[in-house]
Amino acid sequence: MTPVRVALCPLLALVLSACASSYRVVHVPQYGADLYPQSQTRSGITVAIDEIKSAERVERLFGADLIGEGILPVSVVVSNFGKQRLLLKPSDLMLYRGKEVIDPIPVEMVMSVAKRQKTFLRSSTKEEVDKYFEEATFKETALYPSETYRGVMFFAVPGPKRLMDRFFTAWSVYRDGGPKMRLGLTNLDSGERVLFAPFPITLPENAGSFSY
Repeated sequence: MTPVRVALCPLLALVLSACASSYRVVHVPQYGADLYPQSQTRSGITVAIDEIKSAERVERLFGADLIGEGILPVSVVVSNFGKQRLLLKPSDLMLYRGKEVIDPIPVEMVMSVAKRQKTFLRSSTKEEVDKYFEEATFKETALYPSETYRGVMFFAVPGPKRLMDRFFTAWSVYRDGGPKMRLGLTNLDSGERVLFAPFPITLPENAGSFSY
């Protein structure tokens, strides 16, 4: 059985209690990258991208209405089925639309948004919320053979792309014109770079607008 190194623990419910308010999350199942609908395999490495676009699923996994705040969580899963050692870094993951690069939102800002939606959280509960988000976030790590790593990146939901000239305006709704994601990994044994792209990203409906 493939050992799994995770940023989220399997099928457990974490309940963070507070006097006037509680904070509840349910951890995502620990699937291997090859089981996801949107995955690619190269050189014995499988990468999967799971954009968490359902508002209900986001609130279940992160305890807050992040979609309503204009924040899209994207889960990245990497399974190393080869014999090489790999280096994974957040800076090697890019979301883009055309020539526009969409930068990730710092997890500290996401924590602040999530906690702001709850009233009268105890300081100990806030610390647990911070810890949960920090552990869930995609981090730099070395991935050894037969291991799987997963983590989440948070992005501001981009507005619809508008096509217009002086007399005509149209909004692009086609998937090909939407955002895409690419991920580059480094083989620590050879120094070779392995690129996975493109992964089309479906945006959530009725998302809010995130403001820095």
